[in-house]
Amino acid sequence: MNQDTLRIHPAIGIARVGNSDDYVIGPETMAGFPDPQGGNTTGGLPIVPGSESKTVTSSQLRDNSGALKRQAARFRIFVYPNTESESYPRSDGTEVQVGSTIDGKVVKDIVWFVHVANKKANCYEMDEKRGVDAYKEHTNKHGNKTDHPRLRNAKDEENPNSRFSDKPNDPERLRCLMIDPGPRTIKGTDSGKVKFNQNTKPSYWKDGVGIRELDNYPTSFPANHFDALNCPSGKGITTLGELETEQKGRLVVLGGFGTACGWTDTTGKNYGLNNDVNNDGWFDDISDGPVRAALVFEDESVREVEGSAWVISTDPAYAPQILNVVSLWDDIFDAWVRNLNLCPHIYDNGFKSDYQPSFDDEIYPIFLSASLQKWTTNLPGEATSAHDIVGRITAQDRPSERLHVPSLIRDPNEKEASSEGPPRMPLALGDAGKSFLSLRPTQYFFLKQWFDEHFHAGSGAKLGPGEQLDKSVLVNCLGGRFNPGIDMTFIVRQPEIYRDWPGAGVGPFRIRAKKLDYETAQHDRPFLSEGYIPLRDKEATLEPGDTQKFMAIPWHTDYNSCAIHQPQNAPSSAVTLYWSWPAQRPVAVYRAAEVNDREVGAQRLGPQRFSVRTQGTKADNEQKVGRFQDEYREKMVQEWHNIGVVIQGSAIDDKSYPANFYLEVSGFKEDHSNRVTPWPNKTTEPTHPPPSSS
Repeated sequence: MNQDTLRIHPAIGIARVGNSDDYVIGPETMAGFPDPQGGNTTGGLPIVPGSESKTVTSSQLRDNSGALKRQAARFRIFVYPNTESESYPRSDGTEVQVGSTIDGKVVKDIVWFVHVANKKANCYEMDEKRGVDAYKEHTNKHGNKTDHPRLRNAKDEENPNSRFSDKPNDPERLRCLMIDPGPRTIKGTDSGKVKFNQNTKPSYWKDGVGIRELDNYPTSFPANHFDALNCPSGKGITTLGELETEQKGRLVVLGGFGTACGWTDTTGKNYGLNNDVNNDGWFDDISDGPVRAALVFEDESVREVEGSAWVISTDPAYAPQILNVVSLWDDIFDAWVRNLNLCPHIYDNGFKSDYQPSFDDEIYPIFLSASLQKWTTNLPGEATSAHDIVGRITAQDRPSERLHVPSLIRDPNEKEASSEGPPRMPLALGDAGKSFLSLRPTQYFFLKQWFDEHFHAGSGAKLGPGEQLDKSVLVNCLGGRFNPGIDMTFIVRQPEIYRDWPGAGVGPFRIRAKKLDYETAQHDRPFLSEGYIPLRDKEATLEPGDTQKFMAIPWHTDYNSCAIHQPQNAPSSAVTLYWSWPAQRPVAVYRAAEVNDREVGAQRLGPQRFSVRTQGTKADNEQKVGRFQDEYREKMVQEWHNIGVVIQGSAIDDKSYPANFYLEVSGFKEDHSNRVTPWPNKTTEPTHPPPSSS
């Protein structure tokens, strides 16, 4: 590298859908941790648009009509001095803005170039028992050798009335089953919005030329190909979001409006929502794709930013300050540590026994998550007290006297441990083919080092501001249980999807984007292809839409189902029900409106309620409480934006709530569901096959 390096941060940005035109900026602090700005409000809260770090209060989550605001992903550029070698973290980096000086030249403008798409309807079904292993050669349920799951929307035994072939790159499939608005550009000095809709002309950035409009790009939305769309929310899918820029030239990426639409089969019948994860005949409006940028200097010279990023548009965050036991950061960091040589001082053909993890950064987050999840689960009082004790563990405590890790924490390196329930923890459902959730191997190594008293108090190596953004954004997302998950899925563990590091000089955690020749775009031919398939190439390249296509379609049915269930592979004698995603998908909550005597600080929280509790949620089978029942699945497509948000008492506009309370605001007002009973929930039903779930 002969000059300073430019990189976009966060490397992976997260936008979230909402049904309002208004938005907030996605959180840039870590859920549950003390806010770096001080005060008694913890991290994870969204940010007020136009501000640097001012976090929202409860009234700012919705607009004046009560619609849920979207959450935008905010990107910025950092410059890094050239070094002969690089390690992680490097701890430096300076933000580049309009007016900054780079290589002796003043930045006049920043051009951002983004392309998002939705490929779910042209992807393969999620195999909940095999996960990524479904892309290895195996025998499917029809007795045929294959190296992938069933293709969605293919004409076959499961969908005989489909109009589409079973060839994923068939032009008719690509044309009709992908939502592709094409690429968009926006300048940092622009004041308006650039929308990913059919009425906005696609444009892209071409080196040596600048911004080029694409008159012949084959934009594609559902209404272009289907006449009678069934849209339960009353709105069709006409956009995947928009771009804006802030005054300093930062990029703001907004996603869609949480819409889902179905079409009719060859007999004219509407496709139903009959599955939690895989629904033929449906679209939704989440999306993903690459984010690039170029600096334009006052002398009219241009420099493209080497370190590109990726944006993910996904479900809302209904408990933004509650920390996952295994976050998306934990999964991605573990993949990089064990497979991509990120930290050879931690792992080099095995974990280094002399490595001493830091208590604050690498151990305490596990304890903190356990203590916070009482606000989104139906733990009994005794268990809540035990989790509170775990949350109060300090670096000064004797580990063996506080938490006996070998007997209480499930070891991810032991295959049989994934089927061991209590007292092994975490008490959440497991990943594909596993009954119970385990920590990632790197997390478990850190925790075991702590137990063996090989750790150090305080913080670890300091992250640079861009590196901190990478981590903070991903800490606030779901990891561990990718069946298929909420924000991203099992592909984040695949080394082939990431760009080379440190050789390429672009920094870690960056998705390897395919180089697309937009000059070849033709109006009558699909531009994007089937795209990335796991386990095919050692160095895969991803197109727009390639990370989210493995998720549930539509996302609403998966979110609906993931309350409590029996574990996968549960023996017939198993009667206890466990949670799917208790931090990211609240199961049981306390309503702020029902807290009693809060002015004197009494610990009287009122009854717990299921977060999904409106009409259509009453269940006869205890395994299906806390969700819309099968015959009411479409109501989730209509009602998802009415689910309440769990937020810290100090961030609720009525300042009389204690700061250590995390309470639901503005959720369903009427409760038509079952009464919440303390864990362990136990079903008295005879043996049932466990409901499919993420």
